[in-house]
Amino acid sequence: MKKLIKLMRDRKAMSYPLTISLMLTLLMLLGVLTEFFRLYVIACGVRDTLQEAVISVATSNYNEVYDGLREGYSGGYYMTGDGWEACLDYGDIYQQLDRLLGLQADESSHIKQQGTGYEYRISELALVIRNVPFAPGNSDMNFEADVSVKLEIPLSFGWESLPPVSMTIRTKAAYMPRF
Repeated sequence: MKKLIKLMRDRKAMSYPLTISLMLTLLMLLGVLTEFFRLYVIACGVRDTLQEAVISVATSNYNEVYDGLREGYSGGYYMTGDGWEACLDYGDIYQQLDRLLGLQADESSHIKQQGTGYEYRISELALVIRNVPFAPGNSDMNFEADVSVKLEIPLSFGWESLPPVSMTIRTKAAYMPRF
């Protein structure tokens, strides 16, 4: 017992436990920062690709919107026998995301495969197209396409016990006449 008390009072080699705990703390901090930047890069890549896909939807509606603009109206409409009907082209955003991101369609989602698991999963695509009201000279509003998806990214390293990070990514594109 006296030897243990003497050993505890001895200040020699006391910096080793402190150094080890400091190094482990720094290593964990580096792991957390690396994971944060991995999640950030994936989310930015999906957001940019989603933006490109929704811009193509807004652009593909050019022929529907232009006819109305030429006649002094601003929205995408066409004349039927007894009135005007909205004319919209929704495109295929999932197909563009699959092509640009290398996704594979699963049951209710689209998955980026990685080795034995998956890198991320995209689901719950919601596209809302706001056609400009049928009115002459309505230049304050634009033809807009809003899209949102749910992005799910599993955590790497030793985080298997934690649920994957889930976020909703939203973006918007508008068709604006330039004359």
